[in-house]
Amino acid sequence: MDEKRTIHLVEIPIGGKGGLIWNRLHGEREDICEILLKNSDPIAGELRDLLQIRLRTIDDALDRLMSGSYGICSECGREIEESRLERDPAVALCLDCWGKESQTSSTAETNTTSGVDLKSTHAFDTILLRTHNSEYRFLLLDPATGRALVEGGQDLIEPSEALIKGSAMPGSSFKSGSICLGGRLEMWIKETAVITSPIKSLQVKHSAAPASVETISEALH
Repeated sequence: MDEKRTIHLVEIPIGGKGGLIWNRLHGEREDICEILLKNSDPIAGELRDLLQIRLRTIDDALDRLMSGSYGICSECGREIEESRLERDPAVALCLDCWGKESQTSSTAETNTTSGVDLKSTHAFDTILLRTHNSEYRFLLLDPATGRALVEGGQDLIEPSEALIKGSAMPGSSFKSGSICLGGRLEMWIKETAVITSPIKSLQVKHSAAPASVETISEALH
């Protein structure tokens, strides 16, 4: 017996070039929704927050497209470069404003001499941490709460969701939300407290929010 399928056609609300952009954005939106609904892979589950952020970015772009403000920088009001919109039709900032927002990356991508306060970082920043015994890589999801994906050490072969609590220097009080050179980092992974050996080196790399489903996946590898 032939399988019967119901095909739902989505009407494109605008024509011309705007219709092509709408179709491209809506296509990516459907792909993300499908991943969120159907993919049961553990790592994909940990990417849920990133995918939902991307989903909101696409929805904002669709709203701008329908309101007539698409292609206008939401920060300065100038037109966004065609090359940027061609690469990612959901971008909301022109190159200059995006550069100002990402300007701290060059200063933060260094080995720090003291430590890092999570309040000074942003979502999707990467922290590379080396202790006396291991190396760890953190992809920050929510610096305000310390939520991150971590891999490294002896057991974390695949990225796992963690909660960074803070660190403490020998003989000093615990500093919540801070990672100190020479201190021991405390994090929680699957309701288990993990305390590292003393931190030898620390590097922070700032990055913009993932531009697409592909770059979200690439961020972990």
